[in-house]
Amino acid sequence: MFQKVKALIKKIGFDGTAKADEVIVKERRHIEEEFADQFDSNFKDYLNNDYKTFVKKTYSEYVRKHHPEIDHGAYPHPKRPWYGLALSGGGIRSASFSIGVIQGLNKRLSDKKPTTMDKVTYLSTVSGGGYAGSALSWYQKVHKTFPFGDINTFSGSQNSREPEDQVLSYIRQHGKYLIPKPLGFTSLIGVILMSVLYSIVAYTLLFSLVMFLLQVIASSEIITSILNANNIVDAANFRQSLLGMAPSAIDGTVINGGRIDFVIFFLSISFILTIAFSAIVFFYGFRSFIGYYFSISYCYRVKIQEILGVLLKLIIASLFFAALPLAVLLVFREELSINQPGVWGSMISGLVSITLAIRNFRQEAERSDGKERVIGKLITALSILVFIFFILLFSYLIGEMIYTSQDSFWPILIAAFIISIIVNINQMSPHKMYRDRLMETFLKAPQTSPTAPICERGNEADKTLLSDMAAHGNWSPYQLINCNVILNNAITPHYRGRVGDSFLLSPLFCGSAATNYIATDRFSGGQMTLATAMSISGGAANPHSGVSGEGESINPFVAFLMTFLGLRLGYWTFSPAISLRILNSIIRPNYIVPGLGSLLNFGHSEKSMFIELSDGGHFDNTGIYELVRRRTPVIILADGSTDSNFTFDDLGSAIERIRVDFGVSIRFLDEAFDLSGLLPGSQASASTRGAEIYDEKYNLSERGYAIGDIIYPDISTEDVTEKAFVGLFIYIKATLTRNLPGDLYAYRASHPSYPNEPTADQFFDERQFESYRELGYQLTSQLFKNEQAMKKLP
Repeated sequence: MFQKVKALIKKIGFDGTAKADEVIVKERRHIEEEFADQFDSNFKDYLNNDYKTFVKKTYSEYVRKHHPEIDHGAYPHPKRPWYGLALSGGGIRSASFSIGVIQGLNKRLSDKKPTTMDKVTYLSTVSGGGYAGSALSWYQKVHKTFPFGDINTFSGSQNSREPEDQVLSYIRQHGKYLIPKPLGFTSLIGVILMSVLYSIVAYTLLFSLVMFLLQVIASSEIITSILNANNIVDAANFRQSLLGMAPSAIDGTVINGGRIDFVIFFLSISFILTIAFSAIVFFYGFRSFIGYYFSISYCYRVKIQEILGVLLKLIIASLFFAALPLAVLLVFREELSINQPGVWGSMISGLVSITLAIRNFRQEAERSDGKERVIGKLITALSILVFIFFILLFSYLIGEMIYTSQDSFWPILIAAFIISIIVNINQMSPHKMYRDRLMETFLKAPQTSPTAPICERGNEADKTLLSDMAAHGNWSPYQLINCNVILNNAITPHYRGRVGDSFLLSPLFCGSAATNYIATDRFSGGQMTLATAMSISGGAANPHSGVSGEGESINPFVAFLMTFLGLRLGYWTFSPAISLRILNSIIRPNYIVPGLGSLLNFGHSEKSMFIELSDGGHFDNTGIYELVRRRTPVIILADGSTDSNFTFDDLGSAIERIRVDFGVSIRFLDEAFDLSGLLPGSQASASTRGAEIYDEKYNLSERGYAIGDIIYPDISTEDVTEKAFVGLFIYIKATLTRNLPGDLYAYRASHPSYPNEPTADQFFDERQFESYRELGYQLTSQLFKNEQAMKKLP
């Protein structure tokens, strides 16, 4: 009986959530069991000799010398190595670079020793890095196949028939994953237009429905009853006064009675609100005279300030609605006609706004100076305001037509309801198309022919749940798929200031510190697939979000435009914080809930029923944040993000948030391996015999990697108590160095922005893909050839 009740509670969704520390403890237990089974038996000599020497001697001596304040005997994983690999965001560019880094980490340097990839227990992926990371997890877990080729067979040459090489060859030839044959570019545009059209119709009909209801209310006697009932003013005389103030005609066009009623209704509301505002002001002043202690009460003052702010907003809104009929008459006269300037003005403003939205959707934000940025933002804001103005005017006219022809308005109301509340917004947005194209490219089953119909290529992966990845017995590092939960209206300032929080999708748990966590097999109705998780993590173009919480999409006007046009790659789902998760099988995210709230900049808080997930790079584009949360001793970051000026902005943002949230410091103390060696031109500066020709021609860096310390402090919580220790941070960044294959220099000569070509370019041909993959492999190989660097690794 007890088990049945427990199962019912779990089904309904009342079985509670978990905190981050609880999740990490359960994760570690699961990983250690699987990892020990496959690692200990294969590398006994390494564990008994090399690794034991590192823990007892190498680590201990290093800490005593460089960090004497830390207990040198407190290494957290004394039994076996515990590495974390982070693959940064950056679209197909980052995916290509990450594949090369993984190949380098997987190269065996000694028959008796594990590869670096053998030591990786956590795989933390963001956006484009998730393409490569999800492929690695899926092929190794489901098919027991390393998908990125045997480096000894030239990484998938035409002479090899090994499954590993065949997978890599397929991915290499499908770098233009968004426009596969036979779909092509027109299908991509068609899907985007489908989302735009549906979204415009849904929201316009919703606004029209609201305008219709307002006109019904305005024509009623509600205001008259309120004024008479409270003896505020004589309603008849008040109406006559307002009629005297309102114009009866504009440019010879007489204002009809319905519009006059609408104007008077909202003027009356603004009048009542103004009286309330004035009354509170004078009441507050009066109390300050007769009730000193009452008036200076802190909570009392805050409440008064809040009420005054709300009343002021309502007064402005009332005056705006009162002006709508007059604006309609000025722009469109009595009826819509193609010859009217207002119609042409609205069409032009619409085209301009759509162009702005598409530009923002493509994430092309390169500017030459701050002045252009300010001017561009001003033009964008004004254009969108004009567009919003015309949307409301059209909605008013449609609502008026419904109101004046009462016999035929029901079909329109029913259509508005069906379009807005029945349709799943996730299915209509470009997200679904994006998810399918990624799945077909990076998760094609090995036995499926590369020339098979598109719907067959992703058929198996389409059914693979994220929770299934924890059930397969084959070993692969535990994947942490990094996303961002949008929280621009969060209650907590910590989340609101960052416009979001790190949201985890993993085989065992999904959630964030802001929303708590639940088991993956119960998240999103238990239907979260690996393909969907991968695409959510790469949903870069989305309103109310931007890289590290910055960008034009954060602007409320731009966010409104992108939402109204349906230009979003994000994903709506039920929040883990909602107890009654059975609603997930009843209510789907639609254009009313949560769509309309997002459009009007409501919701998006840690207490919302629906949450919107977007690109992990909107919180941390490196993927190291969640690895540090798990106090991983060795973290390797493959950074394939675009950074043409080498500001290390993504890394800097992650380091700052890690320090603030966890008290963990990442420092590059060794000058031989600090960040300066990654800067273009550093090779020429470091040369003792003068700069070589290539050093200056290609502005080469001294090296493609940096090595730093991760200084973890003591922690003590309800679930975890751990002592301070020093971890190792290895940073591999896309940059050009000496001793690379000639084709990489040749590619740079014809593509000067390489290896920092814009993320908006998601259409890689074979040469472009290879230029980044080979660069990742070569830089990793250079790291392993550096004896001083290798001495630092356990």
